[in-house]
Amino acid sequence: MRAWVPARYNHPVLGALLTILLAGAPRDAPASGDESAVAAAAEALAAGDAHYVRRGENARALALDPRFLEARLRLMRAFFFRTGFCGPMDPSDEIRMYDEAKKLAEETVALLDADTGRRKAKVQVEAARAVAPAAETYLWAAVSWGQWAVYHRLAAAWQAAPKRIRDLAETVLLIDPATGQAGAYILLGRLHSEAPRIPMLTLWISRAKGLAYLREGLARAPDNPALVYFLADALLTWDPSKREEARALLQRCAVTKPRPEYLVEDAHYAEEAAARLAALR
Repeated sequence: MRAWVPARYNHPVLGALLTILLAGAPRDAPASGDESAVAAAAEALAAGDAHYVRRGENARALALDPRFLEARLRLMRAFFFRTGFCGPMDPSDEIRMYDEAKKLAEETVALLDADTGRRKAKVQVEAARAVAPAAETYLWAAVSWGQWAVYHRLAAAWQAAPKRIRDLAETVLLIDPATGQAGAYILLGRLHSEAPRIPMLTLWISRAKGLAYLREGLARAPDNPALVYFLADALLTWDPSKREEARALLQRCAVTKPRPEYLVEDAHYAEEAAARLAALR
Protein backbone atom coordinates (compact mmCIF):
# COMPACT_ATOMS: atom_id res chain seq x y z
CA MET A 1 0.00 0.00 0.00
CA ARG A 2 1.09 3.55 -0.60
CA ALA A 3 1.64 6.01 2.21
CA TRP A 4 -1.48 6.77 4.25
CA VAL A 5 -0.62 10.41 4.85
CA PRO A 6 -2.63 12.71 2.58
CA ALA A 7 0.19 15.05 1.67
CA ARG A 8 3.93 15.24 2.16
CA TYR A 9 5.28 18.74 1.51
CA ASN A 10 8.92 18.29 2.46
CA HIS A 11 9.94 21.94 2.66
CA PRO A 12 9.78 23.99 5.87
CA VAL A 13 8.16 27.07 4.29
CA LEU A 14 6.08 25.53 1.51
CA GLY A 15 2.98 25.35 3.68
CA ALA A 16 3.20 29.06 4.46
CA LEU A 17 3.78 30.02 0.84
CA LEU A 18 0.98 27.76 -0.33
CA THR A 19 -1.35 29.40 2.18
CA ILE A 20 -0.54 32.79 0.68
CA LEU A 21 -1.17 31.59 -2.87
CA LEU A 22 -4.46 29.94 -2.02
CA ALA A 23 -5.61 32.95 -0.04
CA GLY A 24 -5.52 35.02 -3.18
CA ALA A 25 -2.02 36.39 -3.74
CA PRO A 26 -1.16 36.61 -7.46
CA ARG A 27 0.47 33.36 -8.56
CA ASP A 28 2.87 35.23 -10.83
CA ALA A 29 3.92 37.79 -8.19
CA PRO A 30 7.68 37.82 -7.59
CA ALA A 31 8.39 36.30 -4.17
CA SER A 32 11.14 38.77 -3.30
CA GLY A 33 9.43 41.96 -4.50
CA ASP A 34 6.00 41.69 -2.90
CA GLU A 35 6.30 43.14 0.61
CA SER A 36 2.78 42.10 1.57
CA ALA A 37 3.49 38.51 0.52
CA VAL A 38 6.74 38.50 2.48
CA ALA A 39 4.96 39.86 5.54
CA ALA A 40 2.20 37.26 5.19
CA ALA A 41 4.80 34.52 4.87
CA ALA A 42 6.53 35.74 8.03
CA GLU A 43 3.20 35.79 9.86
CA ALA A 44 2.38 32.27 8.71
CA LEU A 45 5.78 30.98 9.76
CA ALA A 46 5.46 32.67 13.14
CA ALA A 47 2.12 30.96 13.65
CA GLY A 48 3.72 27.64 12.74
CA ASP A 49 6.57 28.25 15.15
CA ALA A 50 4.07 29.00 17.91
CA HIS A 51 2.39 25.65 17.35
CA TYR A 52 5.77 23.92 17.32
CA VAL A 53 6.70 25.46 20.65
CA ARG A 54 3.53 23.93 22.10
CA ARG A 55 4.30 20.47 20.71
CA GLY A 56 4.85 18.94 24.16
CA GLU A 57 1.56 20.00 25.72
CA ASN A 58 -0.35 16.88 24.70
CA ALA A 59 2.41 14.65 26.04
CA ARG A 60 2.43 16.53 29.35
CA ALA A 61 -1.35 16.27 29.62
CA LEU A 62 -1.07 12.54 28.97
CA ALA A 63 1.60 12.18 31.65
CA LEU A 64 -0.69 13.87 34.17
CA ASP A 65 -3.64 11.63 33.26
CA PRO A 66 -2.74 8.50 31.25
CA ARG A 67 -6.44 7.79 30.63
CA PHE A 68 -7.14 11.23 29.13
CA LEU A 69 -8.53 10.23 25.73
CA GLU A 70 -8.51 13.75 24.33
CA ALA A 71 -4.78 14.04 24.99
CA ARG A 72 -4.15 10.64 23.43
CA LEU A 73 -6.19 11.58 20.37
CA ARG A 74 -4.28 14.82 19.90
CA LEU A 75 -0.95 13.08 20.35
CA MET A 76 -1.81 10.57 17.59
CA ARG A 77 -2.71 13.48 15.34
CA ALA A 78 0.57 15.19 16.27
CA PHE A 79 2.57 12.11 15.22
CA PHE A 80 0.66 12.11 11.93
CA PHE A 81 1.30 15.82 11.37
CA ARG A 82 5.01 15.57 12.15
CA THR A 83 5.62 12.70 9.77
CA GLY A 84 3.38 14.05 7.02
CA PHE A 85 3.77 17.82 6.99
CA CYS A 86 6.84 19.08 8.84
CA GLY A 87 9.63 18.34 6.43
CA PRO A 88 12.04 15.46 5.88
CA MET A 89 13.19 13.20 8.69
CA ASP A 90 15.96 10.71 9.10
CA PRO A 91 14.41 7.37 8.05
CA SER A 92 15.25 5.74 11.38
CA ASP A 93 13.56 8.60 13.26
CA GLU A 94 10.54 8.38 11.00
CA ILE A 95 10.16 4.65 11.57
CA ARG A 96 10.63 5.13 15.32
CA MET A 97 7.84 7.72 15.30
CA TYR A 98 5.51 5.34 13.44
CA ASP A 99 6.33 2.68 16.02
CA GLU A 100 5.50 5.09 18.83
CA ALA A 101 2.25 6.12 17.15
CA LYS A 102 1.18 2.49 16.77
CA LYS A 103 2.05 1.73 20.40
CA LEU A 104 0.07 4.77 21.53
CA ALA A 105 -2.84 3.70 19.32
CA GLU A 106 -2.91 0.22 20.81
CA GLU A 107 -2.78 1.51 24.39
CA THR A 108 -5.51 4.03 23.62
CA VAL A 109 -7.78 1.49 21.93
CA ALA A 110 -7.44 -0.81 24.95
CA LEU A 111 -8.54 2.01 27.27
CA LEU A 112 -11.36 3.07 24.96
CA ASP A 113 -12.58 -0.51 24.50
CA ALA A 114 -13.00 -0.76 28.26
CA ASP A 115 -15.17 2.35 28.23
CA THR A 116 -17.26 1.40 25.20
CA GLY A 117 -17.63 -2.33 25.83
CA ARG A 118 -15.92 -3.20 22.56
CA ARG A 119 -14.69 -6.81 22.54
CA LYS A 120 -13.28 -8.82 19.65
CA ALA A 121 -14.01 -5.93 17.27
CA LYS A 122 -17.67 -5.83 18.35
CA VAL A 123 -18.76 -2.53 19.82
CA GLN A 124 -21.69 -1.52 21.99
CA VAL A 125 -22.81 1.34 19.77
CA GLU A 126 -24.81 3.36 22.29
CA ALA A 127 -22.08 3.04 24.91
CA ALA A 128 -19.50 4.15 22.36
CA ARG A 129 -21.58 7.15 21.31
CA ALA A 130 -21.71 8.24 24.94
CA VAL A 131 -17.91 8.63 24.90
CA ALA A 132 -17.44 11.92 23.03
CA PRO A 133 -14.12 11.25 21.24
CA ALA A 134 -14.70 7.53 20.62
CA ALA A 135 -15.26 7.58 16.85
CA GLU A 136 -12.44 10.03 16.18
CA THR A 137 -10.08 8.12 18.46
CA TYR A 138 -10.76 4.79 16.73
CA LEU A 139 -10.25 6.55 13.38
CA TRP A 140 -6.86 7.96 14.31
CA ALA A 141 -5.82 4.63 15.78
CA ALA A 142 -6.58 3.08 12.39
CA VAL A 143 -4.54 5.79 10.66
CA SER A 144 -1.63 5.12 13.03
CA TRP A 145 -1.76 1.43 12.19
CA GLY A 146 -1.93 2.26 8.49
CA GLN A 147 1.16 4.46 8.59
CA TRP A 148 3.05 1.85 10.57
CA ALA A 149 2.05 -0.88 8.10
CA VAL A 150 3.51 1.05 5.15
CA TYR A 151 6.96 0.99 6.73
CA HIS A 152 6.76 -2.56 8.14
CA ARG A 153 5.20 -4.40 5.23
CA LEU A 154 6.26 -7.94 6.13
CA ALA A 155 5.69 -7.52 9.85
CA ALA A 156 2.37 -5.82 9.13
CA ALA A 157 1.04 -8.87 7.34
CA TRP A 158 2.01 -11.24 10.14
CA GLN A 159 0.74 -8.89 12.85
CA ALA A 160 -2.60 -8.75 11.03
CA ALA A 161 -2.37 -5.00 10.45
CA PRO A 162 -4.90 -5.03 7.57
CA LYS A 163 -7.48 -6.77 9.78
CA ARG A 164 -6.73 -4.35 12.62
CA ILE A 165 -7.24 -1.35 10.33
CA ARG A 166 -10.44 -2.87 8.95
CA ASP A 167 -11.92 -3.57 12.39
CA LEU A 168 -11.12 -0.10 13.72
CA ALA A 169 -12.50 1.65 10.63
CA GLU A 170 -15.67 -0.46 10.68
CA THR A 171 -16.12 0.49 14.33
CA VAL A 172 -16.00 4.16 13.33
CA LEU A 173 -18.74 3.56 10.76
CA LEU A 174 -20.98 2.03 13.42
CA ILE A 175 -20.49 4.95 15.81
CA ASP A 176 -20.50 7.92 13.42
CA PRO A 177 -19.86 7.46 9.67
CA ALA A 178 -19.31 11.21 9.17
CA THR A 179 -16.24 11.27 11.42
CA GLY A 180 -13.19 12.89 9.86
CA GLN A 181 -14.89 13.83 6.58
CA ALA A 182 -15.94 10.19 6.13
CA GLY A 183 -12.35 9.20 6.86
CA ALA A 184 -13.21 5.59 7.68
CA TYR A 185 -14.52 5.14 4.13
CA ILE A 186 -11.17 6.33 2.80
CA LEU A 187 -9.33 3.86 5.03
CA LEU A 188 -11.55 0.94 4.08
CA GLY A 189 -11.64 1.92 0.41
CA ARG A 190 -7.88 2.15 0.16
CA LEU A 191 -7.38 -0.98 2.25
CA HIS A 192 -9.53 -3.09 -0.06
CA SER A 193 -8.16 -1.39 -3.17
CA GLU A 194 -4.46 -1.47 -2.35
CA ALA A 195 -3.66 -4.23 0.15
CA PRO A 196 -2.32 -7.46 -1.33
CA ARG A 197 -4.45 -10.60 -1.10
CA ILE A 198 -2.29 -13.08 0.81
CA PRO A 199 -3.43 -16.69 1.37
CA MET A 200 -4.51 -17.37 4.97
CA LEU A 201 -3.97 -13.70 5.86
CA THR A 202 -5.88 -11.25 3.68
CA LEU A 203 -8.03 -13.22 1.26
CA TRP A 204 -10.98 -11.22 2.60
CA ILE A 205 -9.66 -8.18 0.71
CA SER A 206 -12.18 -7.26 -2.01
CA ARG A 207 -11.55 -4.78 -4.82
CA ALA A 208 -15.32 -4.46 -5.32
CA LYS A 209 -15.72 -3.53 -1.64
CA GLY A 210 -12.96 -0.98 -2.01
CA LEU A 211 -14.83 0.78 -4.80
CA ALA A 212 -18.11 0.56 -2.87
CA TYR A 213 -16.59 2.11 0.26
CA LEU A 214 -15.08 4.98 -1.72
CA ARG A 215 -18.38 5.64 -3.51
CA GLU A 216 -20.30 5.63 -0.25
CA GLY A 217 -17.76 7.92 1.37
CA LEU A 218 -17.96 10.37 -1.50
CA ALA A 219 -21.77 10.37 -1.28
CA ARG A 220 -21.46 11.28 2.40
CA ALA A 221 -18.63 13.81 2.03
CA PRO A 222 -18.82 15.15 -1.55
CA ASP A 223 -16.58 18.12 -0.70
CA ASN A 224 -13.64 15.94 0.34
CA PRO A 225 -11.14 15.90 -2.59
CA ALA A 226 -9.34 12.90 -1.11
CA LEU A 227 -12.41 10.74 -1.72
CA VAL A 228 -12.74 12.11 -5.25
CA TYR A 229 -9.11 11.34 -6.01
CA PHE A 230 -8.96 7.87 -4.46
CA LEU A 231 -12.20 6.76 -6.14
CA ALA A 232 -10.79 7.84 -9.49
CA ASP A 233 -7.53 6.05 -8.73
CA ALA A 234 -9.31 2.83 -7.75
CA LEU A 235 -11.52 2.93 -10.85
CA LEU A 236 -8.51 3.31 -13.13
CA THR A 237 -6.81 0.40 -11.38
CA TRP A 238 -9.66 -2.08 -11.04
CA ASP A 239 -12.44 -1.12 -13.47
CA PRO A 240 -11.14 0.00 -16.88
CA SER A 241 -14.71 0.28 -18.14
CA LYS A 242 -15.09 3.32 -15.85
CA ARG A 243 -12.14 5.18 -17.37
CA GLU A 244 -14.26 8.17 -18.45
CA GLU A 245 -15.88 8.40 -15.02
CA ALA A 246 -12.43 8.34 -13.46
CA ARG A 247 -11.26 11.05 -15.84
CA ALA A 248 -14.25 13.23 -14.87
CA LEU A 249 -13.51 12.70 -11.17
CA LEU A 250 -9.88 13.67 -11.66
CA GLN A 251 -10.93 16.80 -13.54
CA ARG A 252 -13.31 17.67 -10.73
CA CYS A 253 -10.58 17.20 -8.15
CA ALA A 254 -8.02 19.17 -10.14
CA VAL A 255 -10.18 22.31 -10.39
CA THR A 256 -11.78 22.24 -6.93
CA LYS A 257 -10.90 25.31 -4.89
CA PRO A 258 -9.14 24.23 -1.69
CA ARG A 259 -11.16 24.71 1.48
CA PRO A 260 -9.70 27.23 3.96
CA GLU A 261 -9.42 24.62 6.71
CA TYR A 262 -7.67 22.08 4.44
CA LEU A 263 -5.52 24.27 2.20
CA VAL A 264 -2.47 22.03 1.98
CA GLU A 265 -4.34 18.73 1.77
CA ASP A 266 -6.82 19.88 -0.89
CA ALA A 267 -4.08 21.53 -2.97
CA HIS A 268 -2.10 18.30 -2.80
CA TYR A 269 -4.95 16.25 -4.23
CA ALA A 270 -5.59 18.87 -6.92
CA GLU A 271 -1.96 18.56 -8.00
CA GLU A 272 -2.09 14.75 -7.89
CA ALA A 273 -5.27 14.75 -9.96
CA ALA A 274 -3.81 17.11 -12.55
CA ALA A 275 -0.71 14.94 -12.86
CA ARG A 276 -2.80 11.79 -13.23
CA LEU A 277 -4.94 13.47 -15.91
CA ALA A 278 -1.83 14.47 -17.85
CA ALA A 279 -0.60 10.88 -17.74
CA LEU A 280 -3.90 9.62 -19.20
CA ARG A 281 -3.67 11.70 -22.36
